[in-house]
Amino acid sequence: MGVPLPLRLTVVVALLAVGGLSLSAYAAPDDPAEAFFQRGTALNKERRYDEAIEQFTKAVQASLESHKYHQALFMTYVSTRRGRQGLETYKQMAREHPNSPRVHYWLGRLYLQSESLDDAAKEFRRATRLDPKDEHPWLSLGHAASRLGNDEEAMRAYLEANRLSPNIAIVHAGLGALYLKKKDDVRAQRELDAALRLDPALSKARYSLSLLYERHGEIDRAMAEWRKLLDDDPNESNARERLARAYVGKKQYGEAVQEYSMLAQVRQASPEVFFALGESQVLLAASLDDPHDRADLVAAARESFQRVLELDPANADAKSYLERLKASR
Repeated sequence: MGVPLPLRLTVVVALLAVGGLSLSAYAAPDDPAEAFFQRGTALNKERRYDEAIEQFTKAVQASLESHKYHQALFMTYVSTRRGRQGLETYKQMAREHPNSPRVHYWLGRLYLQSESLDDAAKEFRRATRLDPKDEHPWLSLGHAASRLGNDEEAMRAYLEANRLSPNIAIVHAGLGALYLKKKDDVRAQRELDAALRLDPALSKARYSLSLLYERHGEIDRAMAEWRKLLDDDPNESNARERLARAYVGKKQYGEAVQEYSMLAQVRQASPEVFFALGESQVLLAASLDDPHDRADLVAAARESFQRVLELDPANADAKSYLERLKASR
């Protein structure tokens, strides 16, 4: 006797659910691009990345001006570390579709991912000319131009992106960083506050805000921002370095030694970090009453300065410290 049809359907649904898929993953929408996209998404879940890329490429070709399908293809290339393959695919697409703003934009994103900033900026500019009403290439042109040091172009691009879509946190963060650089602190504060209202976890905006507080001598507020950044990302070395310097300035040498020690684990080839660590250890040692604790810290400082000389043999200040520490035994 056969299995009743309702029971068979229940079994199929259960098996798909166990495999992390759903019936909709294999549905056949009327839109061919969406059908390719759904198949690619299902294949991605199964880690069948070559097949997923093939399906996402077909989705892009079926709906060339939809960001959705380009993004799926881009993210698969990037997440599987196939950026070079992605570049070649998009270069070919750009040759075949020279007037497609989306193709040039996503080609620019792949260049940006590979740190080819000039090529990225070139593609973003082309995309803005082909579709001036799309905020995406303006935003990315702002990023690329800012990293290239083209501040005026970056400012124009961010302002246009903000005009087209005023609630993008990273656009406000980019504007805030540029105003901070221009020492237009009122506008910088306004843009950074807007960025953090939209996305409180946006580290770029929080770091720029900390620099603004530091510039105005509001060290405690700056330190609070650096601690938040380090809570979110313990490897945020710029925030940790500034926090360590602030502790030295406040003569909180124990905290400074702790921060520089952690920073040295991230910047293991930096003579500047090891020198700052050695100085902090010397200052902390001088503040201690216990001779054993003081001797341990002096020994640690000697190791720090020796590490400086391994990285920078000509460092006269490290040599001077070592001579003085030897004499103080």
